[in-house]
Amino acid sequence: MSARHKAHGRTAVGLLILLFPSLALAQPAGVTATATPDQKTVPLSGSVRVTLAVEGPAPLRVELPKQLLAPEADRDWKVQPAGPAAVAPLAGGREKWSQVLRLDPYVPGEAMYVGFAPVKVNGNEVTPAGFEVRVTTTTAEAKAEAARPVTPIEELPPPPIAPPPSPAWWWAAAGLLAAVVAVAAWRARHRPKPVPPREWAAAAFDRLERDTASGAALVEGVAAVVRAFVERRFGIPAPKLTTQELLAAAEAGGWQVEQTDPLRGLLEECDRAKFAGDVPDDAGCRGLLARGREWVNGVGPDPGPR
Repeated sequence: MSARHKAHGRTAVGLLILLFPSLALAQPAGVTATATPDQKTVPLSGSVRVTLAVEGPAPLRVELPKQLLAPEADRDWKVQPAGPAAVAPLAGGREKWSQVLRLDPYVPGEAMYVGFAPVKVNGNEVTPAGFEVRVTTTTAEAKAEAARPVTPIEELPPPPIAPPPSPAWWWAAAGLLAAVVAVAAWRARHRPKPVPPREWAAAAFDRLERDTASGAALVEGVAAVVRAFVERRFGIPAPKLTTQELLAAAEAGGWQVEQTDPLRGLLEECDRAKFAGDVPDDAGCRGLLARGREWVNGVGPDPGPR
């Protein structure tokens, strides 16, 4: 073999030795993203806790989008973090990133889909797989007809033959009937006119501001006046519904976002004060009262929200 051929052979062997480790190191490590709910059936007034987990090569850099849910799921669910994110080491130079999210449904449904927007992991986008949750209503309605036993039709006996009334009885009955008619006519003339819902709410807010200093009593009073106004104005039994059920009924009735969003914020703040003890200070309580007045006045005189 010539010296030239030997030199070429040595060069090829050297290139293979240099390239082999680089080829071994170029294999990409896998990245997975999962979303695991704690339950698949939840009442409309409840919530689902979802563990969003990402596994990949360390160091793991996870960037969540501003809108966590996909558009088709964002309109039916409210999502918020239930705690801070955590990172744990795994074998093989990998890490696991996880965060618990709280999802609250806006409307009921047999198969409410929960889809997520892409998550950026180490510069690449990964989309967690979605899932379905059954959302049930908390109020069960039973028809009265179902509780009644079915019995055959019974023939009634013929009514007894009444004796002819005496003249004295006739005049007594006529006088009693005339008295009843006179009382009914007097009550009809002196009956107070029904107060329009918005005027009623304004008077209730005035009494609340005058008789209640501040604190939890004032916050609860604001929520009670707003819910009673919704019942008087739109026929929705708001005092008997949770906030989520009330908002779902409002959206089903065709309310616009300009009406539902301020109402949602107002009632959710009142719920936090009532159930979580997060009572605002005096200025915050007065602010809630002012927001309640503003929402009631913004509804307008039309039969429904504009």
